[in-house]
Amino acid sequence: MVDTLVPGVSTLTRLVRYYSLYWTLADHAEKHDLDPAACQTLVRRTEVGLALTSIAHDKALFAHGTDTVQSLLNKGFATGLASPGRSSYSPRSWGFWSQYNGPSMAMGTVTIEAGALRAGKHPCPPSVGRMFRPLIDLATREEMSDGDVDRLSTLAMEAPDTPDLPPLRDLFAATRDRRHLPEEWSGDDHTRRATLRFLARAVQRMPGKARVEAFRHYLAYGDTLDTDPVLIGDERARAWRGVLLRHHSVGAWRRMWAALVQQVLDMSGTATRDDLHAWISSEVSDVTVREFTRSLPPAVDRKGYPLPAEEPFLGEPFSPEADLAMLLLGARRLEHLEGRSLDAFLGRRRSSSGRGQFLDPNWVAFRRSEHEDQPLPELARAFVDDMIAQSRRVALRKLRVGDDGRMIVFSKLHERNGRYFAEQAEGAGNVGLRIHQLSAMAEQLGLFTADGVTPLCTELLELAG
Repeated sequence: MVDTLVPGVSTLTRLVRYYSLYWTLADHAEKHDLDPAACQTLVRRTEVGLALTSIAHDKALFAHGTDTVQSLLNKGFATGLASPGRSSYSPRSWGFWSQYNGPSMAMGTVTIEAGALRAGKHPCPPSVGRMFRPLIDLATREEMSDGDVDRLSTLAMEAPDTPDLPPLRDLFAATRDRRHLPEEWSGDDHTRRATLRFLARAVQRMPGKARVEAFRHYLAYGDTLDTDPVLIGDERARAWRGVLLRHHSVGAWRRMWAALVQQVLDMSGTATRDDLHAWISSEVSDVTVREFTRSLPPAVDRKGYPLPAEEPFLGEPFSPEADLAMLLLGARRLEHLEGRSLDAFLGRRRSSSGRGQFLDPNWVAFRRSEHEDQPLPELARAFVDDMIAQSRRVALRKLRVGDDGRMIVFSKLHERNGRYFAEQAEGAGNVGLRIHQLSAMAEQLGLFTADGVTPLCTELLELAG
């Protein structure tokens, strides 16, 4: 769902300079009819050029691959950095383009034809092409010298007021000459602009709060969707409300699963179902599910607007009981959300069949009603069984058969003869919402400062009032 609300941004895109780099490379590749191999070489060499430039000129915001390039330089590998192999800046055949290819195509700056880079629907401005011309010229050679890098200082990540920033601002904000004309932009462009407006509005209205937190609070809770002129009537804002509220449940499941795998590791890497049931039972209160649910904060105010009921449980060290509370609050949200917010909360896209998903809030609500008058540990044990069953489903879905005919199962937890085995920990972090990346790039574009939004941001995104 998040990918449809922030088109052109991913959890791996954090530097606007790379959007303009690939914009230029696609334009250059089309003009010179470069084949895929030539495009790949050009991408790798220019990415190394940006990393070397960043090492020489940046202080805090560094290009992709700088750590690897610096390490290779320290080891005496000054040549062949762009060539595939052990002394390469990136093990991926197309380097960091693999992180920006989908976002760049969503932006309309690049297309792919027969495996080669080609210009997208938005022509690369001549000023951007001139900015990268020295790098492209140098990339036609095998290696770059220190003198070459010195001449590329304007391509550093922290270089101010570079020629690519105004065109990139236009792409992110869907504007031309600082004006937004809706008929000139596609649906994805409108959606990206809308999310950027919501983020900027939240930062504007909640000064002093971290930008991602401001976004979450401003859109997820309260009456803002019905009172703020920037948000009123925008279905994308309502979709974000559902996504943000569901994010709490997703995080709770991920933390509980990571804790379960860790518990197996703590038991010398193997445990039985009874062991896991005993562990989770010891972590939660011995009250009924009904009593526990009644003790939770209210989910809405008297007018039916969402309250930040999940907030008291977010800052705690890991606690299965806190995550049970988050899941049960998520199930309670089903009683109050409606329309686009409810669809997004349940992960339903407009074209979907509307069927539920295993472990979604409907499932939690079913489990809650099933165990309502039973002890809370009984519900916790049921959730342990549910997580293990879901892990097996996911593992079977990802199963691959290797060249030697052996089955490869991608899972941190394996079951053999009634025992569970784990060899490494599972990540407990929540999934990304891409707002952090959007926020960071908006700052690079001159739309945000450490203190809030800039006058330029207010103008481009029409935030006055």
